[in-house]
Amino acid sequence: MNEPTAYAELNPFTAIWTRPRETVRYVIEEKTTSFIVLLLVLVGFAGALSGASGGEEMFPAIGVIVGALLLGPLSAVAGIAIISGIYKLLGKLFGGVGTYSEMFRAVVTSSIPQIWLLPMWLIWLLTSPSTFYTEIEPGVAEPGTGLGMVIGFLLLAAVIIVGIWTFVIQCKAVGEAQRFSAWKGFFVIVIPSVLLAVVIITLLAMFLFAAF
Repeated sequence: MNEPTAYAELNPFTAIWTRPRETVRYVIEEKTTSFIVLLLVLVGFAGALSGASGGEEMFPAIGVIVGALLLGPLSAVAGIAIISGIYKLLGKLFGGVGTYSEMFRAVVTSSIPQIWLLPMWLIWLLTSPSTFYTEIEPGVAEPGTGLGMVIGFLLLAAVIIVGIWTFVIQCKAVGEAQRFSAWKGFFVIVIPSVLLAVVIITLLAMFLFAAF
């Protein structure tokens, strides 16, 4: 009888930091599809801006923002759809009972911390484009880029901290969706990454041996 009241007081954007399993269960059972779409848009937008910061400046800031807003969510949907399928199938080996829909919602919800970085990405891009792009030579950077460099340094620190905690949240989210422990969720996440790394290293080794 107390569950609806607890859910009514739960804000996924803040509760995910301290109550990840409860937040994931709340989103799985209570939130509408439109809320999931909103999360996908924001997560994709933030991810696209993050990716743009490591490339060459090809468009003005507004163009980058529009492009990230249009293409980022599509990439997020595709990536999360694939990952959710992998986690769902691998989770069965650990006794998981979650459905694909539950896993998809769990993975999307576990990405909420990345949305908190979105304002900093936007501020950095708009205030100092010359420091936003790593391809820019320091000698040709625009004058007065000190603010951009400070924002970039702060954002880098935030990305590291948020990235670590996001991984912890994802382990708990996968565990909640599959109804098993966060440790099992950890292995469900790590095993595909290890296998992918082995495949890439093997292919590179074969390429190098063939080249020489």
